[in-house]
Amino acid sequence: MLTRHLRSARRLAGFALLLLVLLPVRTFADADEAASPNSTSLGLQPIAGPIPRATPAPGETAVFQRADGAYQAVPAVSGRTKRFDIVERPAPWTLKPGLTVMANTYNGVVPGPALVVRQGDTLTIDYTNDGPVPDSIHLHGVHDIPVSMDGVGGISQPLVPPGGHFVYRFVADQPGTFIYHTHDNEAMLDSGLYGAIIVEPSAPRPEERGLGHDFLEMISSWQIQSATENEFTLNGKEYPATRALDVHAGERFRIRWINISGEEFHTMHTHGHYQQIIARDAEPLTYRDVEDTVLVAPGQRVDVVVDANAQPGTWLIHCHVMDHIEDASGMPSGLITAIHYIGTPNTLTAMYGAMKPAAGASTHALSFWTTVLLGAIAGFTIFLGLPVARARSLSPHTVALLNALAIGILLYLVVEIAQNAIFPISQALNAWHSGAGAFPLAQVAVFVIGLLIGLVGLGSATTHFTRKAAMHAENPIVLAALIAIGIGAHNFGEGLAIGASAASGATAVALALIVGFGLHNATEGFGVAAPLVGRVVPSWAQIGLAGLVAGGPTFVGTIVGYSFYSPTLSVFFLAIAIGALVFVIGELWTVLRRTGLTGFVTATMCAGFLIALATELFLDMNGG
Repeated sequence: MLTRHLRSARRLAGFALLLLVLLPVRTFADADEAASPNSTSLGLQPIAGPIPRATPAPGETAVFQRADGAYQAVPAVSGRTKRFDIVERPAPWTLKPGLTVMANTYNGVVPGPALVVRQGDTLTIDYTNDGPVPDSIHLHGVHDIPVSMDGVGGISQPLVPPGGHFVYRFVADQPGTFIYHTHDNEAMLDSGLYGAIIVEPSAPRPEERGLGHDFLEMISSWQIQSATENEFTLNGKEYPATRALDVHAGERFRIRWINISGEEFHTMHTHGHYQQIIARDAEPLTYRDVEDTVLVAPGQRVDVVVDANAQPGTWLIHCHVMDHIEDASGMPSGLITAIHYIGTPNTLTAMYGAMKPAAGASTHALSFWTTVLLGAIAGFTIFLGLPVARARSLSPHTVALLNALAIGILLYLVVEIAQNAIFPISQALNAWHSGAGAFPLAQVAVFVIGLLIGLVGLGSATTHFTRKAAMHAENPIVLAALIAIGIGAHNFGEGLAIGASAASGATAVALALIVGFGLHNATEGFGVAAPLVGRVVPSWAQIGLAGLVAGGPTFVGTIVGYSFYSPTLSVFFLAIAIGALVFVIGELWTVLRRTGLTGFVTATMCAGFLIALATELFLDMNGG
């Protein structure tokens, strides 16, 4: 029988290994099927170490930085013709401090330089492709042109090969806001290949007159270590590197919103100010439309006028899609800027510091001895449930109910512990995908090792112990000891959370954790006692030892967490707990099946799960 089990295990392991090999290959193949040679399924990679220095390409048009942070090209002027020499080339680009990538750019900047002309001018773009793949430029929103100027490879023109060039020319007879961008795939668009075309009117409409500023805000998405859009910028920068819009109190100013994201809709919200929409996609509005949250779809342009009539200060502007303005740690990032009144402090970047957890917050922390005392209370509430083990003369049906209750409680604990163990790994993976951290190899490794120790190691130890004692695997003392060990391992992780919260000054969180974990431990005492009820009557000394094994680690973990908290160490202990509890649930289930399964027994199992869930909900409601 053992040989048959080993053979089945080998087949299962082989199948799992085959899946691990084939699934990523299929995923990467799907992501790359239509990709250009310079894009990958992992997107752009952050540059580590010294950032390479890029030099302008020979003959490309010079650029200067505008008040809104975007760049504008300086044309060569000949009468009413304005020529821009635009070179597509790779160049390093810093989205925010600590995140620099080798972007695809026009003239070395992202967005590409704004091309500003007057209505009636002839605009000429002399495009040179200095990138690694064939490409073209699409004149987005420019309609009254020959199809040969539309920039779609294979339809209106051949793609421009690396080293080649093409001249786009049209008369800018319609005023408004337009875009020029690559017509390659999404990965290329999201790597920086876009810019604005602004055609100023020869006869401004009433709502366009007397404006103090004309701001350009190009909203774009990036694929950083990801095949999906996961970083978002305004004029190529994300908060806290974005530039505020400096205005004078009482002036009216214009914002040209452009959304060049490949997939994402954005809702740009102005605090304290309304936006009067005066044009959509370069078409003037014939009705009054005033909003404080403007929806901009991919490829759309929305021109708005704002009155600087609020109390002078710094008023936030941001997208109201929350994952466009937060990083993996919940800190402000992405599409955030501000209207800043000149003459008042510019506090735009102060929000980042205010939301960042303060280092050295232990000045308001719980004292060490208070933390120790409360950690002991949280851990040793497990004794509230242990005395049930001394109950005598219980019927087999009652024993089955207690086992079912224990299974329900332990099932919920497996779910809860797995969630807590995976959360820091998930956070680290999100940070890695966004380029803000390294791949969490250590955390993944300790999770796997801890799981193996808990499931395989404790199972092997149990088999060895029971064989040596010439006992069968249903030995109630062995099961109770394993449950106590599994609960103790996860309670150590809970203790780490209590201690770290107390040390960091999060007093309210620490107290809520203590109350919630204390309630959990009280119910966990039943889980330890259930295998003994009606079969073995333990001594009070044995009950005390079980309580120390299961509840003591909460106390010890609180002390360790107060002095030193490591997410990796916490993941390790939680993974051990998962493996151990899965093993003992299997053992308890075997006993329960032999005792007899009835509707009432399975309902009791559900009740155990709900009891554990109720204590978790209490914890959540109190901020834990």
